[in-house]
Amino acid sequence: MAITETILVNDSWRDIYASRQSRKILTGILSAIEKYKLNGKESNCGVVFYGNDIKVIIPADEMGVREDWQVIRSMIGSEIDFIVYGIDTEEGVVAASRKAAQELRRTLELPKHKAGDIISARVVGVGRNSVIVDCYGLEVRIARNEIDYGYVGNAGDYVQIGDRVKAVIKEIDLTGDEPKVKLSLKDAKPDPFDHVPNKYKLGGEYLATVTGTPPFGIFAELEQGVSVLCPNPAWSGDEIATGNKVLVKVREINMNKRRIYGNLVRLIRRS
Repeated sequence: MAITETILVNDSWRDIYASRQSRKILTGILSAIEKYKLNGKESNCGVVFYGNDIKVIIPADEMGVREDWQVIRSMIGSEIDFIVYGIDTEEGVVAASRKAAQELRRTLELPKHKAGDIISARVVGVGRNSVIVDCYGLEVRIARNEIDYGYVGNAGDYVQIGDRVKAVIKEIDLTGDEPKVKLSLKDAKPDPFDHVPNKYKLGGEYLATVTGTPPFGIFAELEQGVSVLCPNPAWSGDEIATGNKVLVKVREINMNKRRIYGNLVRLIRRS
């Protein structure tokens, strides 16, 4: 069936034509990378299968990121916006621009918001020390200490590509040539430290899970978002590893810094 016939009965094709004609923003999952010859030059392209069966190709220079195969590959599985600018009726392939959709969404949506607002953002990149989210067309990097309460050793343990997450706008500046936004995922969640003084006591010994072993000590989590920093004990050797169950003794609770300090008493269970 030709596209001209299909459009009459297919909502997805109607969306595609509406996007080309009126710059309607469409959304889909980045699902593949392929090479296409465009204007006589071979280009890496991101691919979205819109409505499951419509192939939408987005050239690297229209992705709004560095034109690099590895960068596009790292985004596979993320939800992205795009605006259609070309339709090949013979091949049934659609050409689109994520960059144009980002620019339009930034113009329409960002001015509606201010510092302190809670928004929904889409995770488009995940590393060990940070994540990248799409905030109304603006890619924002969020450091791991703003992802959750407690010790965050690996950002990828908390969010994944394709997630929609709640975030608090900490700063927003739209006065310059490029908008600047700072976000926190942590601040969009209840602070588990609020009940710490009533639940944990100085000198008390508690079961905890090791979440990190940086050079300066050992982080053990009492509960989600509540960690104890302990010095490396002389007896530990190579026994203590992430995931181990340990017994920790609380020696200091600092509410201002939102930190608990303690000592490892013994290893309970290896992971």
